[in-house]
Amino acid sequence: MRKKKEKKIFKVYVTHWPDGKFYIGFSSKSGTQYEKYFGSSKLILDEIKTNPKSHGFRKETIAQFEKRSHARATEHILQWNNRLNPLMKNDMWNVRLRLSYLRDLSIPNWVAPTHQTIPL
Repeated sequence: MRKKKEKKIFKVYVTHWPDGKFYIGFSSKSGTQYEKYFGSSKLILDEIKTNPKSHGFRKETIAQFEKRSHARATEHILQWNNRLNPLMKNDMWNVRLRLSYLRDLSIPNWVAPTHQTIPL
């Protein structure tokens, strides 16, 4: 008998730098893979390669969804809403979503913290 495939949970997260910069991302990873993943940005990957133990990144999970389309849309909406914030380090924006899949989407109420309000 085939083992039933575990249902994926799609996460929208924010990676925080110690100096207040942040990166908004999406992931379907789970467990240790998700814990160790901070994003695909070249800035993040270079910092982790240079300082694997002391990079100082902190990840905040903003929302979790059963539908990939809801996670992707939320990621893009949060990136769009923060596009003028100089602390946001997202640069690539690749949007292709089927709107009919998003009729029941609820956007989380998340606001980028100022550098002074980032919890350590």
